[in-house]
Amino acid sequence: MISIRECISETELISIRNKHIDFVSTEVEKRIDFYINLFNYISFLQLHQRTRTSTIINEVNKIIHRSQYEPFIKIIFNNEQKFDYNNLKKANLLKPKARNINNVVIVLKKIKKENRVLLGLDLSYKGLANKRYYTISKLVYDPIDFLLKKIFDYENWFLNLDPDGVWGPYQLTESLGMKVCSYCNRQYTFSLSKGKNKITRPELDHFLAKNENPLLSLSFFNLIPSCTICNRDCKGKKSFSYQTHFSPYEANSKHELIKYDYYPKTYLGSIGETDEFRIFVKNDGAKLSPELKAKIDGNTKVFELNTIVNEHKDVVQEIIKKRHISNDNYIETLQKTFPEAKLTLEEAYRLAYGNFYDEKEFNKRPLAKLTKDIAVSIGSLKKYSK
Repeated sequence: MISIRECISETELISIRNKHIDFVSTEVEKRIDFYINLFNYISFLQLHQRTRTSTIINEVNKIIHRSQYEPFIKIIFNNEQKFDYNNLKKANLLKPKARNINNVVIVLKKIKKENRVLLGLDLSYKGLANKRYYTISKLVYDPIDFLLKKIFDYENWFLNLDPDGVWGPYQLTESLGMKVCSYCNRQYTFSLSKGKNKITRPELDHFLAKNENPLLSLSFFNLIPSCTICNRDCKGKKSFSYQTHFSPYEANSKHELIKYDYYPKTYLGSIGETDEFRIFVKNDGAKLSPELKAKIDGNTKVFELNTIVNEHKDVVQEIIKKRHISNDNYIETLQKTFPEAKLTLEEAYRLAYGNFYDEKEFNKRPLAKLTKDIAVSIGSLKKYSK
């Protein structure tokens, strides 16, 4: 597990967040305006029951493009019945909350004013006040909960945006520069496209499930770049909260809240001649609050970190063997062997272990964290520890 905030400056992160909010809020406000106009018109129709169907069609088509009307309007009705413009006159066919038209309009106007706050709401980082705000918001916007899926439309709008457009999933993930999964640091998650043709990009995990938290379906800090294994296979539909699990946007200095270590099962395993050892995840429980430890343990369990990391014994075995054959001087030996290259610690480390030394670059290559944690654990970096 690596921290997004350790791999990107706060200034750059806020800039990306603002681009996301500026783009998404424009569409969200259009959808809110549609519903405000629609409910105002429904109020009119219920007082003017003799309004002709042709008139209703003309008025509704002024509110929103004709090709979009049905899915937007259908969700306000009680049942999945065949769409009929005349049903807009019939209060008994509307969902119970939709019948309180004045209240719906009032709440829609409020969410229009607050939508930018919701799109940028950071519940993960120094977020006690934000968490209180969100708890209150869920109560305030409950009267329009039946509209939220269409207002904050992740599935049918945001996911389908073109990779060469102004903004969308491709632009978001590419801007963050997370080339590996935030949860496991094992899988590459490049964002690649060719014009409008989508090639590949990271999954966007909703840290707080969008079905349970529709207000946050398009919220910047709720969209976590991740790999398919973590997002779909390991997490799937499991419910997360900030009390039970840890977000990659939370403070995690040098990604140190969890570390990888190993223990040998045989002598040959201890010197890197065989893979007779076990890799495991550890955290400094004595220094962590019980609440934080529970969250870290929650991630370790859900993402099967102790199990999956043992599929990378080859990487760890090479580190152990290099340490054994060089007597803890592998990096120093490289620097002395190529004096004209004037290798820095970071350069020599990268040649030695094929990965990045600086924690801020752990987002660039898979297993960067595992590699450094094991190198530190076995003593190969003892002379260079900061």
